[in-house]
Amino acid sequence: MAKTKEIVTEALPTIADKPFFEEDTDFKIVAEDAPVMLWLTNSEGKVVFTNSKWKKFVGATTEGQLSGETWLNALHSDDRDDCLHVFRDAFQSHQPFEMEYRLRRFDSQYRYILDTGEPYINKEGKFSGFIGSSTDITDRKNYENRLHLSQLELTQHNREMALINELNSYLQVCRSLKETHAIVHYYAKRIFTDQSGALYLFNDDHSLVEAVATWGEAQFFSSLAIASDDCWALRQGRLHIVEDPDNAILCHHVLPNINQGYVCSPAIAQGEMIGFLCVTLGDKHDDKRGAWTSVESRTRLISLAADNLAMALVSLKLREALRNRSLHDPMTQLFNRRYLDETLAHELANCQRNTMALGLIMIDIDHFKTYNDTYGHDAGDFVLTEIAEIMRSKLREHDIACRYGGEELVMILLGANKETAAIRAESVRSAIEKHEFTYKGKALAKVTASFGVAACPEDGHSSHALLKAADVALYQAKDTGRNKVVLSQS
Repeated sequence: MAKTKEIVTEALPTIADKPFFEEDTDFKIVAEDAPVMLWLTNSEGKVVFTNSKWKKFVGATTEGQLSGETWLNALHSDDRDDCLHVFRDAFQSHQPFEMEYRLRRFDSQYRYILDTGEPYINKEGKFSGFIGSSTDITDRKNYENRLHLSQLELTQHNREMALINELNSYLQVCRSLKETHAIVHYYAKRIFTDQSGALYLFNDDHSLVEAVATWGEAQFFSSLAIASDDCWALRQGRLHIVEDPDNAILCHHVLPNINQGYVCSPAIAQGEMIGFLCVTLGDKHDDKRGAWTSVESRTRLISLAADNLAMALVSLKLREALRNRSLHDPMTQLFNRRYLDETLAHELANCQRNTMALGLIMIDIDHFKTYNDTYGHDAGDFVLTEIAEIMRSKLREHDIACRYGGEELVMILLGANKETAAIRAESVRSAIEKHEFTYKGKALAKVTASFGVAACPEDGHSSHALLKAADVALYQAKDTGRNKVVLSQS
């Protein structure tokens, strides 16, 4: 502004609210050749002069177009009130001012303008108006905006990476895939703010892809259990991006009348496709998220999240498979002795803490050695697997079946007292006795089993006490004719 004032005042004579510039050739020459847009008002605020650079900017061609109305009409409507307020204050206080606003150029484009005004005081000490300059600062504003957006993107990126790292840290310590569902739901809502989405995973037999975690609008998805062909990302094994749902190929798992774009990213790790992540891009008519949440940046985030989820979940599946293998009997697929020892002690402690009952059934297949000698060990193994299946069919959700060793099996019945456990044991005994065992097309002899039943708290609160009581009852069953259920004598 100091340079502008110097340019104008260099040739500015003493004035008293008269149009001196019409007579002062030096002023006109200096003002017209100035590298910036210049303007001059009288003490009443009327624009009495603009240089050719200002006229060219707004597209004024006649003297009649050089009034304050020309500027006011070119001013952006959103900036008008603020600008008029600054002008009023300046003319009341006779103080310098500076303001930024948008002004329509001759080509109808709005440009950012920096206006600076200096009061002119004549030699008589009288306020005679303002001299000022208007500078096009659009390039600077655009740079500042780009810098601001870059800062927003960086802040957002750091926040998202921190959340993804937090999510990964929780997934790393999950003990089962089911446990991950609530964690994914919690973090997805925070990572994909104001967006809807779902994580779909293949079920155990790969017959369906099921949504295990969803967030946002439930109305976006047509089904939470779909065939793999219903998603184009799964079909093609790559990103499927829908920016405008009115002009795109939609997946069958989204509703046909959606008003948002979306991205489906396959979840692939170690060569295994475990499902896909689907996240919306936001309403196509809603730009409230700003340019810094571009389709490209959101797509990168969705793809990154899908990759991280795939790696974490595949790793968890591997750990879970290894753990299951270490805790299951490979032939019968029942839990093994190691799992029995760990779990029984834990459940007995829970029962004592919560004053609950726990029933334990010990099972021994009658004359199993003779059976093996007669039909061979393969047939004997077959019988064991069939009995294991019968036991599984009699379990409730929280009951546990284990292979204790050889032909001995154990059932842990949570919340069951001794009488209830005896009824359940009789049900298994009867099912085994009635079952027809056919191996390789050949009918085998009838199989029976003996049962010993114990319970907590009657027979004690320790694993050793309960197993010993059930074992004593089992041998009483064998000693008194086999193929029966005997309760411990607590």
